[in-house]
Amino acid sequence: MSRATSIAPFAALALVSSLLLALACGGDDRPNLLLITVDTLRADALACYGGKADVGVHICSIAEGGSRFEWAFSTAPSTAPSVASILTSRYPLEHGVTQNARSFLPGEHETLAEVLHEAGYQTAAFVSNPVIDHSKRLGQGFDHWDQVMNQHELNRPGYVERHAIDTTNAVLTWLRRQASAPWFVWVHFQDPHGPYAARGAPTGRNRLDAITLPILGNNSGRGGIPAYQAMPNVTSLAIYKHRYLSEIRLVDRQVGRLLREIDEIGGRPGVLLTADHGEAFGEDGYYFAHGHSVGFDLIRVPLLWRPPPGAEPGPPVVRTSVSGIDVAPTFLQAARVRTPETFGGRALQAIHTGESTPRSIFAEGSRRAAVIQGRRYFSRERVTGAKLREDGKPWGDENADLPSRTALLDSEAGLPQYTVVGADPPQELEAALRDHLSGAIRQAGGRHTELPRQLAERLRELGYATQE
Repeated sequence: MSRATSIAPFAALALVSSLLLALACGGDDRPNLLLITVDTLRADALACYGGKADVGVHICSIAEGGSRFEWAFSTAPSTAPSVASILTSRYPLEHGVTQNARSFLPGEHETLAEVLHEAGYQTAAFVSNPVIDHSKRLGQGFDHWDQVMNQHELNRPGYVERHAIDTTNAVLTWLRRQASAPWFVWVHFQDPHGPYAARGAPTGRNRLDAITLPILGNNSGRGGIPAYQAMPNVTSLAIYKHRYLSEIRLVDRQVGRLLREIDEIGGRPGVLLTADHGEAFGEDGYYFAHGHSVGFDLIRVPLLWRPPPGAEPGPPVVRTSVSGIDVAPTFLQAARVRTPETFGGRALQAIHTGESTPRSIFAEGSRRAAVIQGRRYFSRERVTGAKLREDGKPWGDENADLPSRTALLDSEAGLPQYTVVGADPPQELEAALRDHLSGAIRQAGGRHTELPRQLAERLRELGYATQE
């Protein structure tokens, strides 16, 4: 018997085993999946959400053949807790990740990447914000984790990030050289996070009739320009707004390039794009900052979904309110992978078909919290009437006392309409928010760890290690 003949039974057995495994995992028709998160991107800055016609053209095109969700909300007004919610489908009080540099994601919380990896997906992440670091353990389940930072900020030399062009280059290089289908890739673009310094964008000059702001000695943004955002001799509100839009145009071109070249490589993926949070441009007296409240300027984000080939496209515009916790179930349904019971979100496919029941969704900041039910929004201090943080320490001067608020989601105009309330908040919304804050899993021991000294000092300088 020849050698070729002698190994034939083993080859046949291997082939049968491979076919059975393929059938168990959904076969080779399982779609590739691409998650794009854009740092500090307000929804209303994009053309498809009421912004200027030339801002976010490629981002908005994702909804062509898919859906644009008009009322999408992040779970937090800062990066780390919001991103953790996207990956775990849980709220910040449940997963325990805060903007505190010492907080991390406990291993018992399963992530989207872990579930897809177990289902046979190759998983990769490309992050560009130093807050999304291995120290927070957000890389659970990713086969490949790329956080190469190569750009120092002008005002904070210790802050190293990565521009959108370099991030896109890294993703495309990996896809061409190492990726094998089916894959799940997460890309986090740091632009348009401040300082607003898009390559090639002119600085601009103050006009005598322009609204000007003082340059602050801190990064709070309360009443003026945060120190890290300041450009030499530039104090015009209009110039900073213009430069913010220039940053969005830059990242938009890279999103367009990324999608175009991925489609050319082959295996056109399902794509979901959203943001971790927004940015303040004068709301509540804050400028060019985030993290201080849960107002619409900070938690309303874009969310656009392009389903993979062969999937139902869905309506072009969905006005049901959705949350960052809905991202992971959406990808798992597209991959035909069972969603863990611990995931608290709902697949967008069910939401836009009307199969889901009404619910409350939440957003949580360090001091304030909000609930959205249907077209109603309500926010207040997390601890009503408290002048101290939950750990007993006083709030800093940069944390303003803000009134409780209700708002109606005006879907026709696409703009929220605020109504300030006094001592009598909407009963149903207050009850839902109270239950969420009191019933959610609170942080326990072991969710904080010692950081390397240099990393702790660098993040503390940036304002990310202020809560001890």
